[in-house]
Amino acid sequence: MNQAFDEKAVMPDAAALEKVHQAIAEYNQDRPARELSMQQRVTIVMGGYVLIAGCILLLFFNSDLKEGFGIVCGLTLFIGWWLYQQCLKPARAFQQGLRDRMLPVIFGFVERVQYSKGTTPRYMERFPKEALMKYAIANHDDAVSGVYENLRFMLSETELTTGGKNKTVLFKGVVFHFIRDISFPGILAATKRPGGFQKFVENFFSTGPLNVIESGDPRADASHEFRTNNITAAKPLIEGELVSALDYLSSVWRDDVVRIALSGQECFLMVPSKKNFFELPDIAHDINFDRHVMPMIRDLVTLLVTARLVSRIGVDGQKVAGP
Repeated sequence: MNQAFDEKAVMPDAAALEKVHQAIAEYNQDRPARELSMQQRVTIVMGGYVLIAGCILLLFFNSDLKEGFGIVCGLTLFIGWWLYQQCLKPARAFQQGLRDRMLPVIFGFVERVQYSKGTTPRYMERFPKEALMKYAIANHDDAVSGVYENLRFMLSETELTTGGKNKTVLFKGVVFHFIRDISFPGILAATKRPGGFQKFVENFFSTGPLNVIESGDPRADASHEFRTNNITAAKPLIEGELVSALDYLSSVWRDDVVRIALSGQECFLMVPSKKNFFELPDIAHDINFDRHVMPMIRDLVTLLVTARLVSRIGVDGQKVAGP
């Protein structure tokens, strides 16, 4: 794009930030009592369970049923783990309540903003596996959706893995899905360039009518593989705007290679990250706005700015530029 995107214009305003400060202050005020309640609950429940379980195991060991002692041990450990998780539930719900209040406020500039946790986004039904990544299992955590300047979007913390006993994490980060103003006639994907055995497997089992083409940019072709079922429409984009977008994205998101797929009006932006975008300290610590919340706000705003930039690829012949 010729005109840079103003990231400051997307940041929450003073009124929104004041509501976030208020929510944090209320959390920090209630936190010590909640932590003490949790510790007391763990001490009483788990202490009592250890005594009871110990007596049961001792009686069982001294009985004539020693053959099943291992099974009983495993069962008591499982019950102990389950009880411990139940003891932590109120504290986790307390922390989740802060996210429920805080995130919609942070995204107060977004229309129809919604926050959810642990649900599978509908767009995953149309995720272009053949073009971007063939995975077996998708796990989703926090998600935010809404509309910003006519850009309908949903971002979800996602982990994609292979199946089987020896599962491998293929992707961990944020999948940002949005609807663009312009439609691409087919599928165009810029995915991480596979190497060695992975490339052999993908080529051997590939059944989709996708062609691999190069952009002509040595750096982009070294990091990404461009796949499409419409070479004519894809060529102008990968030789200009899409490569410019990838160059900008690589300077912003450095954990791993960013992937992009255009499918009709839909865009799938995969941003890898080693951290949890919505992570908060455990209940033993107060939340500090500058240390814990402001980085979250910056990351979320940067994701939205990134999506807004990518959404303009191919619109009016504009070129992509970083904010």
